[in-house]
Amino acid sequence: MNPKQAHQPTVFVVDDDHQMLDSLVALLTAMKFVARAFSSAESFHRFYDPSMPGCLVLDVKMPVQDGLELYEQLVREGKRIPVIFVTAHADVSMAVAAMKTGAIEFLEKPFERELLLDRVQKALSLDAKWRKREAEYRGLDDRIELLTKRERETLRLILAGVSNKAMASRLQISERAVEMRRAAIMQKLQTRSLAELVELAITHRILGEICQTRSGSWLQV
Repeated sequence: MNPKQAHQPTVFVVDDDHQMLDSLVALLTAMKFVARAFSSAESFHRFYDPSMPGCLVLDVKMPVQDGLELYEQLVREGKRIPVIFVTAHADVSMAVAAMKTGAIEFLEKPFERELLLDRVQKALSLDAKWRKREAEYRGLDDRIELLTKRERETLRLILAGVSNKAMASRLQISERAVEMRRAAIMQKLQTRSLAELVELAITHRILGEICQTRSGSWLQV
């Protein structure tokens, strides 16, 4: 993969059947996708970095490590990528297992060109949506990291709906100090009103849950 392709959404194809692998890559390339071939789960796992956008077309039946085992390993490592499982052996229990790992599709060989095109487009769209959410979360997280421990404590009380007077009593500071601390929080988080501040904090929490990160835990009250 050349440097230009490194940041392009890529369809990673993993299949130990070299003929099928070459055929899939040729088909995807003809359909104007950037595709990269891997003949084993190990070679893909060694190569793949979560910063690489794309999706995974993954054969189920492979020696040493099969497709389900590879994807489960990726999930455990926090490497989330949309996957399309493919197999020449129809098996209901296998399909159920694939879906439980987060697969968006399970295709039986041979499959229609149009069906593969549709599933790959949906997978790439899902990956782009995930990455957008994660980027939004990181942007909010970077701003929240600017808050001091006392400011975070104050923000938790603001989100809980505690009045300035009650907040001053609980924090053992003056109401004026509470107002100054609130103003500092709003400046750091680049918000212009209390409503905007609350909305940002809630968005941060929700995105944190969606992205399955641990960074949002400070918002728990």
